[in-house]
Amino acid sequence: MAKGTQPKPKKCRICPEKFIPRNSLQTVCSPKCAIQLANQISERKQKRLEKEQRDVLRARREKLKTKSDWAKEAQVAVNRYIFWRDFGRPCIACGKPLNYGVRGGAVDASHYRSRGSASHLRYNVLNIHAGCVRCNRELSGNLIPFRINLIEKIGDHRVDSLEHDNTPRRFDIEYLKRVKAIFTRRARHFEKLRKRHLEAA
Repeated sequence: MAKGTQPKPKKCRICPEKFIPRNSLQTVCSPKCAIQLANQISERKQKRLEKEQRDVLRARREKLKTKSDWAKEAQVAVNRYIFWRDFGRPCIACGKPLNYGVRGGAVDASHYRSRGSASHLRYNVLNIHAGCVRCNRELSGNLIPFRINLIEKIGDHRVDSLEHDNTPRRFDIEYLKRVKAIFTRRARHFEKLRKRHLEAA
């Protein structure tokens, strides 16, 4: 700054006051604001440190996960997608209304060909549809009406393809990670759409 030049007023980083800085590094108008700014900077550093620690811990946990762990997490992501994709639809088998307001109890992700008998179709979204707990768990899918309604929903050709698809598939960890990531994003997308529709109704 040239000798004799009056410094330009600055706006304090903490309060809305303008002040004449004593030097080019001064960013606050008073000691009180300086203490507040120092506390904010300290809080930001602490939050950044905590986030870094969480990221390290998450990475360590992921390294310890087995293929079975990833398979379960991938299935959870797919099931959540099915919940939001079919939101508002009745049970695929009995046709009764589903209570979508209660997560984890009132709506199941029901597999037409079960995971036990056709594990290669466990993530195939044409094979999975929203169903009630009674049909899915107590009646083992309630498959006769399930098939009738499934044909109506996705077409005879696709149902036939599911029934004749016996090609074995091996899901490695990298594939399971991709399944989880993809269906987590898709579930969020459909969740936003459904909630926006409910708010507009």
